[in-house]
Amino acid sequence: MKPEWWPGEEHEAFTEWAVSNGIDITSVTPARFQGRGLGMMATRKIKKGESILRVPTQLMLRAEDIPSTFTSQLPEDIAVQALLAAYLTHGTADELSKYNLWRNSWPSRKDFEDSMPILWPAVLGGPQLPDGPKDTTADTQQPNLLPPSLSGRWNTLQPGPKSRKYSSDYQNILTQQAQRLRKAWTDVVSAFPDTDWEMFSYHWLIVNTRSFYWVGKDQEAPEDPNDAMGLVPFADYFNHADVPRDVKFNENEYVFCATEDYNEGEEVYMNYGSHPNDTLLAEYGFFLDKNEADSIYLDDIIFRDVHSVEQQEELWLNQYYGNYQVTSHGVCYRTEIAACLSYMKEEDWRDHVLEGQSKGFDESQSEETIKRWIQTYAAEADASMTALRKAMELDPVVQAHHAKAETLLRRWKQIKDLCERATKSVSV
Repeated sequence: MKPEWWPGEEHEAFTEWAVSNGIDITSVTPARFQGRGLGMMATRKIKKGESILRVPTQLMLRAEDIPSTFTSQLPEDIAVQALLAAYLTHGTADELSKYNLWRNSWPSRKDFEDSMPILWPAVLGGPQLPDGPKDTTADTQQPNLLPPSLSGRWNTLQPGPKSRKYSSDYQNILTQQAQRLRKAWTDVVSAFPDTDWEMFSYHWLIVNTRSFYWVGKDQEAPEDPNDAMGLVPFADYFNHADVPRDVKFNENEYVFCATEDYNEGEEVYMNYGSHPNDTLLAEYGFFLDKNEADSIYLDDIIFRDVHSVEQQEELWLNQYYGNYQVTSHGVCYRTEIAACLSYMKEEDWRDHVLEGQSKGFDESQSEETIKRWIQTYAAEADASMTALRKAMELDPVVQAHHAKAETLLRRWKQIKDLCERATKSVSV
C-alpha cells in the first residue's frame, strides 16, 4: 500500500532516473502534501547548512546544451527563455528523449491555465496573446480586477503623468511578461512558422517557472538577468517559502543546502528570490500568506501630486524618480522624499535632500501626505473587491472561473491589510 504522500508513478520513475544518473537525493524525495500539491519532503532529520540536493550540471538543460544546428535557425538576439522553449517544442525526438522522464513530472498546461494570470480570460485581466483564442468576454468598460502592480490599471483614479521612462521590475508585471512572451513567439515563428501556440507557450511557462540562475564558467553575467537561466532536474520539485537562500553552483554541480532544520516527513522549501506577492502570482502562479518581501507601489498616485515637469525633473536629477515602495512596515525613503516635494518649494526641497536643511520641511505634513497616498491605494482595494464580488455573483464567465476569482479576492484582502498596517507605521 502506497503512503499518503506518494507522488505517483511518473514521479517515482523520474526519481529512479535521477538516482541512476548521479543526482544525490539521499535527504529528500518528491511528495504530495494535502492541500498544497507536490513538493519536496525530508526523508530524514536535516540540520541547517546540510547539503540536501546535488545535481550534476551535465544533466541540466541550458542554452549551451542546445545543438548549434538548432540555435543557428533562430534570431541572434533571441532570449534564452525563448530559445529553451523553442528547443523543447521543436527539438528532435532523439535529442529530447533523455528528458522524457523529467518532462513527465512537469505540470500540465491546464495547471498553468488555472494558476497563471497570463493565461486567464480577459474578464479577469488576462492579456490578449499572439495566436491565442480571441477573448470577447470582457468589454473595455468592465472594472479592472487585477492589482495595479500586475495590470498597470486602476478603477478609482487616473494615474498621474510621468515625464520620464524608468525601470520598474515590480510594476506592470503582467504587461512586461506578456511582452516577453510576444517577442519570444515572434522570434520562434520566424524560424518555425508551423509552431503550435499552445505547445510553445506551455514550454515557455515551464522555463519561466522552473528555471534556476545559471552562468557558465568564464561567462559574464548577462545584462538581462532573465537570460541567466537553466533548468535543473529534480530541483524543480522545491516549493518557495520566505526562508533564507543557500544555493551554489560551479561547472560540475548545482548544490542546494538546507537553510533551517527539518524533521523527517516535513516539506523542505527553497527561496525563489525576494519578491512581492504580485510578482510571485504572475511569474509562478501562487503567492504567500506571509511574505516579508510583499509590497505595493505608489508611483501612479504620487505623480498626480508631483506632476509638474519641473518637479519630476528634480526627482529625476536627484535619483528619486519612481519605484515608491510600501510594505507593511511603512514606506521607503524615496516616498518620503517625494512627499516633501509635494508641498516644499523646489529650492528648499533641493537643500533638504542634498544638504539636510530643514527650511520648509514639515514632518506632520509629510506624514499626512503619505497616509493619504496609502489610503488612496486602500480605496482601490475596496472598490476592486466590491467589483470582484459583484462579478462573482452576476457574471457567468467569472462564475466559471470561480477559483481564480477567489485567488484575486484573497490577494486584494492582503493588499488592504498591508495598506492598513503601513498607514499605522508611517512616521517621517
